[in-house]
Amino acid sequence: MVHTYPVEMAQNFWTAIFACASAAIIAVGISLSTAQRKTDEELRGLVYSLTPKIKEDHVAWYKRTNTLAIIVLTIMVILSILFW
Repeated sequence: MVHTYPVEMAQNFWTAIFACASAAIIAVGISLSTAQRKTDEELRGLVYSLTPKIKEDHVAWYKRTNTLAIIVLTIMVILSILFW
């Protein structure tokens, strides 16, 4: 009995690449070909570039989002190494 798993896996991989690439091309094409219907004020809070950035200067260092993210990332890396 001959197993064809590597061939099937390669076919699945290339199918996923083509599907992702075509979806990205279609999304960009539709975005560029349609007009903006809402004003920037209506999109504020929904679109990253229009959302005001939160200043955390007055917050204690242990309550800042960047500090907590670094701590969680460090813990995750340590646990990944320990349980590898």
